[in-house]
Amino acid sequence: MNFTDKNRKELLIDLIILSQIDGVGIKRIHQLIAMIGSAEKVLNSPVSLLADIPGIGREVASRIKENQDRKKAEEIADKVEKLRWDYFLFSDPDYPAPLKNIPDPPVYLFYKGNYIEADSNAMAVVGSRSASENGRVFAENIAMELAENGITIVSGMARGIDTCAHRGALKANGRTLAVFGSSLDIIYPPEGRNTAREIVGSGALFSEFLPGTIPLGPNFPRRNRIISGLAQGLIVIEAAERSGALSTANHALAQNREIFAVPGSPRSATSKGTNRLLKEGAAVLTSVDDIFDQLPRLKGDLKIGKIKREIELTESEKMIVDLFDENPIHIDILSREVSRPVPDLMPILLALELKGIVKELSGKRYILDLS
Repeated sequence: MNFTDKNRKELLIDLIILSQIDGVGIKRIHQLIAMIGSAEKVLNSPVSLLADIPGIGREVASRIKENQDRKKAEEIADKVEKLRWDYFLFSDPDYPAPLKNIPDPPVYLFYKGNYIEADSNAMAVVGSRSASENGRVFAENIAMELAENGITIVSGMARGIDTCAHRGALKANGRTLAVFGSSLDIIYPPEGRNTAREIVGSGALFSEFLPGTIPLGPNFPRRNRIISGLAQGLIVIEAAERSGALSTANHALAQNREIFAVPGSPRSATSKGTNRLLKEGAAVLTSVDDIFDQLPRLKGDLKIGKIKREIELTESEKMIVDLFDENPIHIDILSREVSRPVPDLMPILLALELKGIVKELSGKRYILDLS
């Protein structure tokens, strides 16, 4: 971290002050900080400067100057400290990478547990709270298979499909992230307390809501963008035509995430939403192979991670491996990227082939060996 805990707390306080001013939502906070430089500078700017920013205007600018409740924000930050919550600020270098580029990323995100770099290789799983037994079993099994392959499972810990997805990841001794529609001190649904405790030991609980926030209806569509935002793709298992799962799918679409849907009976109310997604272009999901076929980069990222963990590589080999994703690379491009002549690369690539890491294709191209 570039900041001391004290400095980070001050940054959090400034962001809380802004977020509590009527008419200043996440979009405007990002806009203001982008224009002025920091939340502190925004709070200290004159009305005239704020009013000139496109989309702000004099009314909102006046509220920013007149409605700053620092005492309340400090009390909230003290409460966060007392509850021993960790938090990411958008300016943190270790802020979750998948969230960085979504529309309206949280400016602060509270969590319990731990978030690691490997969690960026994640799939979100959502669906009906009143899912069928088949739907529940499928959710648990697909999450289990993904977790066994090193994929982190993201969901919302709601009754039904969400809980089954978390349980599947936990059964596989994998990692899972749960995003709340309440603050972290209010477990919802209440019967999820044991699951929440397990998740803290094998991943993290996330919420952008301040302490004491109860799970009101409008909170859930807002939190859904974080569920899809933390993942590379979204799996929808059983969803009615109007449901939170479809809200998450809309966010996933806006975030350019791949959407998978499990087909169901046209007679089932909880299949109407998933069947509609399929008509609109979602990928059909019947097995874990469908996911890797649509998202080969996911398998590529996992392969690279496994290579680095389990296979001893020279510094030159590591440099080459880091250049690969799921696509072939011509040897001339490799040469240019590492600033070494092709003859020098040939023995390195041969060594990587013998270790089962890359394979040669026609036309002097190389690709990760994902077999």
